[in-house]
Amino acid sequence: MNPDPAFQSAVHNLRSRRAGAALMCVAGLLLTAAAAPGSSVGDTYQQVIAENGNPRSQVAAAGVRILNYPDATIKIKDNLVISIKAAGAQQQPVPQSPAAAAPLSPEAQVAALKKQQDDAEARVRSLVNQPVSPVERTPEMPVTIFGPPWFHTGATTPDFNDVDIRKTRETPYDPYEYVSTELNPGLAWVGRELEFNPMTKFFYTDRSVPKKKLTEEEMPEINGLYRIIGRCEQQLGQLQALAR
Repeated sequence: MNPDPAFQSAVHNLRSRRAGAALMCVAGLLLTAAAAPGSSVGDTYQQVIAENGNPRSQVAAAGVRILNYPDATIKIKDNLVISIKAAGAQQQPVPQSPAAAAPLSPEAQVAALKKQQDDAEARVRSLVNQPVSPVERTPEMPVTIFGPPWFHTGATTPDFNDVDIRKTRETPYDPYEYVSTELNPGLAWVGRELEFNPMTKFFYTDRSVPKKKLTEEEMPEINGLYRIIGRCEQQLGQLQALAR
């Protein structure tokens, strides 16, 4: 006996709806995969770089860092991934008027690059010059004297585009329980809390006191800030050459 035509139509519609739902599910999975190029929410900045390599570009301000990869944008706050957006999932840009879409003037580009460079340098200085609390020196305290100054005059300008400050850090104070100089009578510092780095010395602001040993999270951050400084210097040089 042939089934009722209405029944056949209902079965066909049901199968079509199921097939459509399956396709939507697969599309959602593909979009999620594209939005996460080897990284997940909760990953650290170091894990993102290890898994995906250096981003095409990045912006850092007020504790938030945005990494731009060809297929995704990763937002990091307090050194942890808080969001991942696939490049294809971005909203369509709102049409702009010709005036709003006009490129920045050379003067405006210079001002924007200088601000970005100044902000990056200010962040480096704040990290490099973090205070280290001294202790009051006593006669029986084992204190090793360095110097007389903590640091010699002058400083090498870092290669902002290439240097890795993790490889240039020196820890000459580690073997000693307490250290000081003749410039700091009555005071001493715990040796293992200090460091010297010729590639951050350029940003030392007070050379009468020792420098705090940077953490494993702070050193990659400075490397990233150095790349921003190097890029800004290069682009500013190009703009100045065009203005001649």
